[in-house]
Amino acid sequence: MMTLPASIDEALCKLQQNAKAWADLPDSDRAAVARACRKQLATLDMDWEEDNMRCIGIEPSKRDAYNTHGMDPFLFIASTAERLDKIADALEGKLDNLKKQEPKKLPESETVIYAMGQLGQSSPGCTLEVWSAKNGQAAAEGAVSERGASIVLGAGNQNFLTSVDVIERAFTHKECVFLKHHPIRPFVAPAFTHIFEPLASHGAFAQCLDSELGGAHEAFVCHKSVSHVHMTGSGATHDRIVASLKKAGRDEVGFTSELGCVSPWIICPGTGDQQWAKAAIEHHATMLTSAFKSSCSMNCLSPKVLVLPTQELWPQRGEFLDALRQRMSKAPDMPPYYPGAHKRYSDFAKEYPSAERIEAPPTQPVEDAVKTPLYPEQVFKMLPSLLVDAGTIGADDFKPYALKNEAFAPVLAIATVACESAEEFPLAAARVVNKEAFGNLSCTLIYPDERSESLDKVVQELEYGCVGINVWPALGYSNPLGVWGAFPGQYSPSNPQSGLDFVGNAAGLPSVSKGVLVSPFVNKGVAMDKPIPMLVLDSLQVLVSGKSFAMPRILGIMASRAFGLLPRKMSTSSSRATMCFQ
Repeated sequence: MMTLPASIDEALCKLQQNAKAWADLPDSDRAAVARACRKQLATLDMDWEEDNMRCIGIEPSKRDAYNTHGMDPFLFIASTAERLDKIADALEGKLDNLKKQEPKKLPESETVIYAMGQLGQSSPGCTLEVWSAKNGQAAAEGAVSERGASIVLGAGNQNFLTSVDVIERAFTHKECVFLKHHPIRPFVAPAFTHIFEPLASHGAFAQCLDSELGGAHEAFVCHKSVSHVHMTGSGATHDRIVASLKKAGRDEVGFTSELGCVSPWIICPGTGDQQWAKAAIEHHATMLTSAFKSSCSMNCLSPKVLVLPTQELWPQRGEFLDALRQRMSKAPDMPPYYPGAHKRYSDFAKEYPSAERIEAPPTQPVEDAVKTPLYPEQVFKMLPSLLVDAGTIGADDFKPYALKNEAFAPVLAIATVACESAEEFPLAAARVVNKEAFGNLSCTLIYPDERSESLDKVVQELEYGCVGINVWPALGYSNPLGVWGAFPGQYSPSNPQSGLDFVGNAAGLPSVSKGVLVSPFVNKGVAMDKPIPMLVLDSLQVLVSGKSFAMPRILGIMASRAFGLLPRKMSTSSSRATMCFQ
């Protein structure tokens, strides 16, 4: 085992020394620290965002089709702000009324449903529910007498995932956090230094870059001062941590994780004689495409298997697939920035030699985009969307590879579920994906019929931590009243599926089994069919971050950007290396 650098060893020891005091801090005082971190967003320097764009293959001095240079920082600021606000509210007792409500009880079941109100301003017309069941997960425990440092391993695909993980471990679980940044995201360290300065001043936060470990990853997670490890990433990383802790005899170290999933997108035909209107077909083809192409389909919740009824059961199946292909050919492709993407894509192409490649324009013209990757194993060469036919599940033509392996690349499988009637299809599809698809993180259910006991039975059957009804579950992540994580009760160290533990549940509801997002069948507010204008994104960032003199700043943005028609004047400097320990 390699030796841990002395500076990191010392930081972990200090966090352990401070752990009891931080855990025993009154909730009102902890809330004050959370609100102090929230205020730091108002003075956050966003220069690092240029390197963030280059990391994902986008040149920041040029526009891209999705206005990523505005969207990415807004998501980071908004998710961080909302999490700190709601957790501070919870610590101050302002969410206690949500626990006191009388939940709806499902017939002939011990499952109850807590209504959590509107999902959020970004999802108009959608509501949020938290489902609790006997086998659900308990709310985060209170302070304990023996604690050490809690390691958080940062995510590689989204910066806001890492900020949420730090906030949850520090403020909900009351732990002193040591954050190790992902190898391809060292540039975000200065932002975390600034935001969590109030937490660090209480001796409850430290961080390092991956490069600063000097390869001593095993010594890091097995350090004597560590009492908990939380990661967002791959099953392979999870397995290495499990093996390292076992080898070191550190069975007492807690280990939670958010891993991958072959996320199902189930389309139910609807009952009766109703047909989908052309507008409904276009809407759902657009929403699926937008979810699939987000971040080049390199999210743990990217749709990975489209589950359909047979052509006989749903005569509009072919029409929908044609609309999907058409939309996929028009929606721009993002660079496949995540390490190993080309290899995983190639593996799927070999398994399905007749797979369909759908070309689309790049999000930036080739002459504008970043050409030289910044980090090992990155390749920015564009990949077309790959549609693979997995066949009918359970039949002789069924090819299960795409349901058992997460691509983390622009690959979408089409799988058919055969059954006798449209009424039977939703429940049959739910049972099939529970059994055949890898993972239990999130699932989308497109359901044309009205809400009923039949729908509730389908949602109850789905063994996923988050279920979106007529809406992509990603839109629920930023609401701290909901939950995000693997469906409880299925994790084991040797077969972790999508991981262990939820983030969210700010209200502290008991025995949570899943979060459920509910949208009308056709809801243009969640179609994600057009990028948010840069002017709007920049203005929202000013408002959400809490900057002083917000309105004059927004007017200044409008003036300097000619009401959003001109691109930002960004520098094109090379990536800047930042060290946490110097």
